[in-house]
Formats: sequence, C-alpha cells, structure tokens
Amino acid sequence: MRNKLRLYSGLILFVFVTGHFINHALGLVSIETLDAATVFFIEPWRTPIGTLLLYGAFLTHAGVALWALWQRRTLKMPAWEATQITAGLLAPLLLAGHIAGTRGLHEMAGFEPSYATTLNVLWVVAPWRAWVQSLALIVIWVHSCVGLHNWLKMKPAYQRVIHLAFSSALILPTLAFAGYISAGVSVTERVKDPYWIKYILSYANFDSSMPGLAGTTETRMQLIAIALVALVLLARLARERLPALKRKPKVTYAPDNRIIDLQKDATLLESIRTAGIVHASVCGGRGRCSTCRVRISKGLEHLAPPDEDEQKVLSRITESPSVRLACQIRPDKDLEVAALVRADSDPREAMRPPGYRQGSELNVAFMFVDLRGSTGLSEQRLPFDVVFILNQFFAELSAALQETNGHYAQFNGDGLLAIYGLQSGTEQGCREAINGAKAMFRRIAELNERLRDELGEDLKIGIGIHAGDAIVGSMGPPQSPIVSALGDNVNIAARLEAQTKELGAPLVISARTAHNAGADLTAFPLHNIHVKGRDRPLDVYAVDDVSAIEFENPQKNVN
Repeated sequence: MRNKLRLYSGLILFVFVTGHFINHALGLVSIETLDAATVFFIEPWRTPIGTLLLYGAFLTHAGVALWALWQRRTLKMPAWEATQITAGLLAPLLLAGHIAGTRGLHEMAGFEPSYATTLNVLWVVAPWRAWVQSLALIVIWVHSCVGLHNWLKMKPAYQRVIHLAFSSALILPTLAFAGYISAGVSVTERVKDPYWIKYILSYANFDSSMPGLAGTTETRMQLIAIALVALVLLARLARERLPALKRKPKVTYAPDNRIIDLQKDATLLESIRTAGIVHASVCGGRGRCSTCRVRISKGLEHLAPPDEDEQKVLSRITESPSVRLACQIRPDKDLEVAALVRADSDPREAMRPPGYRQGSELNVAFMFVDLRGSTGLSEQRLPFDVVFILNQFFAELSAALQETNGHYAQFNGDGLLAIYGLQSGTEQGCREAINGAKAMFRRIAELNERLRDELGEDLKIGIGIHAGDAIVGSMGPPQSPIVSALGDNVNIAARLEAQTKELGAPLVISARTAHNAGADLTAFPLHNIHVKGRDRPLDVYAVDDVSAIEFENPQKNVN
C-alpha cells in the first residue's frame, strides 16, 4: 500500500509539473500567452477538487517518503536511488518561497498572482530567486523522471519507447527554461514603464504587507520541512545507537559464504547492503521485479509466508518455496541464502522469463564435436602456430552454431558441447543440430583449403548427436556462468562422438534424433550399440556423407 500511495501521488504531481513546464514554454510567445494558458494548466488545480488532489498528493508523497526513510535500515543504495531521494528532500526547501508567494498569499490575503507579477519578483525585485527557482525546476524534474523511469523500466512496452521518453525528458525542460528566460527578459524591459507595474500590481490586489507575510510563510515552511527530515534522521540515529540486548542473528551469504549481521526490522536486502555487498535489485527494493531473489537453504521455517505482492512476483518465476525476494522478507533468525541473479543485472534480466537459465528439465538435442589428431597437431608446431590453427578451427565451429541456432555449452580443449532446441523445441532442435553438423563439416573443409600450406594433413572432426531430457541451467562461477546441461542423455551424446572412431564414420546420430528431426537416413547403416551407462542398446546411424542427409519434410529444413 505504501508503494501504491507513493506511485499514485507521484503521478498526480508529475501531471501538475508537466503542465507547468508546458505553460512555461509558452513564454517563448509572450507573457500574455503565458497568463492566458493558465486557464488550462493552473486554474484547474485551484478548484476544490484540484486543490484536494494536488495538496493531498503532495502531503501523501512527502509523508510516504519520510516513512520510507524511517523504515530503511541502511542508507547505502545505488546512485540513482540516492539522487532521487536527495532531489525529493531538496524540493520543498527550494519551492517554499514560490508556494508562499503565490498560492499562500492567494489563500491568506486574496492575492491574485499572475506570470507577470511572479516574473517581476524573480527577475527584478529579487533576482537571486530566479536562480533558486531554476534550481527548483531542475531538482523537481530529476526527481520525477528518475521515479517514473524506475517504475516503468521493467515494463516491456517502455523498453520499446525508452529513447523517445528520454528525448522528451530533455526537450520539455529545455523549452520550459527557454520560455522562462524569454518571459523574464521581456519583464525586465516592461518594468521600465511605471504604468505597467502599477497595472499588474493593482490587478493582482497587491499591498505592501504581502512580501513580509510571504517571507514569514516561506521560513515556516522551510523550518517544518527541515525539522521533519531532521526528526526522522535523529530517530534513525538513536535506533542504530541503542545497545544491542542480544546477539544479532546472522546471514550466511553465498556464493562467497560471507557471514553478515541481520539488521533489526530490516529487509534481507537492506542487511546485505549494510554489509557492503552489491546485490541485484533493479526496482530498488520495491518488490516490482525478481532480481533480488535468493534461495534459502536454512531458516525458511522462521519466515512469514509471502504476501500477495511477493507471491505475484514469485509465481512468475518458480514454484519452489525456498526462493524468496530479499527486499520483501524481514528475517529475525539465522539464515543461509544464495543469490540467484548476478549483481550487475539490468531491467532486461528482470523482464526475462526464468526458463532454462534458472535450471529446468528440457528435452533438447546435444552435439559433441571432437578434433581428431590434436596431439599430433601440437607436437610438430610452435605453440603460436597451434593456437592460431585452433582459434581458426573454433571460429568455424562457432559460426556454424550461430547460423543454425546452436548454443555453445562446454569447451574441452579440442572439442565442444552444443545444445539445440533451447527456444525452438525438440523437433526443430534436432533438425537444427543435424544442419549444424552439416555446416561444421562444410566449414572445416573450407578451412582445410585455406590452411593448405599450414597443415600437413586435413583437420578432421567426429560428431555425435543425441536428443532427450536433461537438466539445463546457468552453471559455473558467479562472475562467468554459462548455460550448460547435465544428465544421461548428455553423456550418451559424448559416447556417440566416441563411436565415430569405432564405426568408421565422421557423424553418428541416434535413431531417436533422426526421427524427431524428420531426417531420412535409410541410406546409411543402422547399428544397434551398447552405450556405457545405459541398460538397453541404442539404435544409431553411422553417416559417412553428411551432404547426402535429406529431410522427409523439406520445408522443415531450416538451412
């Protein structure tokens, strides 16, 4: 509810500020145009309903911000969040004079402000206020845009128009400042006419007591704002300095198994940040994304169940009860947790469906590729030459994978494991794997031709292809994980690559894979072989001429 109140009140204020900026931009035309346009951009906010909306939104937004500042258990935060909070705290101080001199005097003394009277004060009577007002406009716009961007950045539709939004965020204040300056320069010329000054002041019901009243009101508003912020900060300081009456519960944080203190009444994310650990949180800890999620291996039973908002996010990514959002849980007992998302994740990570990257069982195709005679290749050449040839070799394999939608999963010195069908499904993945093998043999033949003078004999490869269920997920060190696979079917694909030597064919494909792919391999010998780790024999095709492979359904042949 606090987040919703902050959002909706902020949107109301953003509408008001945007209208104000558009009104300012009309100063490029004339002061009269500025005043005439207030009928659309200012007057509606002076009606009873407009007043209730505007000042209700302002008080709600400020109150929620102070409450959020109190609830924080650490002031360590990303730079964008610190910028937004700082701008929000400065805004009331910078705006106090403008509010007191316009709406304040209107309500207290019957003053009828206009752009002419306001610009006269800012540009003639007290020019230093023109700089304060300019700074206020910048601060408010930065605060608004950062908040709006933070709310929208995880929405796919916003990502498609983000450049347009950024351009608009620059163009509108630029036009507003241009109009503000143009109108200010016009006022400095018009004040030379004493009749004009007398007219605008008379029209506004101005009297000599109003400046003092406005100044007193401004000071009171600023003191109230400072006092409220200071009270919250002092209360936070007192809370932090109170001596601990008992041992603080601890968190064991993987992957580096650091042990950190749990801060009292803090979210897990806040405790992690207090310890100086960078932890992913694209939405800033507001429960709008899933990037701060952790897997809890110990202490789950001490946590309150997910509330409606947290459950809504969790239901999109996992069914495991051990996965929770670090920004939504407030543990008070020892925990052992592991981060599930890289600390440098961006909005795309927040919007990306978890799929295979988070670990799942998938039915896909596996291809093992091995370079024949790699030992002999290295014995007769300088290290530089060996590395050069191998880099050329793997560049061709990588290009073949790219053109046939294969995913590089493992590298083992002179060979690799590739996965097909991660996104296209089993049947398409099997077809793509066979086409990938064809592309590899073709590219290696072309490489042999190019390196004819470098190689004593042609580079040769053996490929095994098999399809089936396996555990696929992001594995490896946290700094450089890769999507790979584990399971019996992966091992079978490796055994089939080894069978290319036994069967005397460069490519061995399981009958299951050929059937899934709709490949007609009846022209090649069918073998019933025993594979280590498998109880029953396996039917495989030994293919000695990959270019002769045909598909029963030609339109499915993607390459």
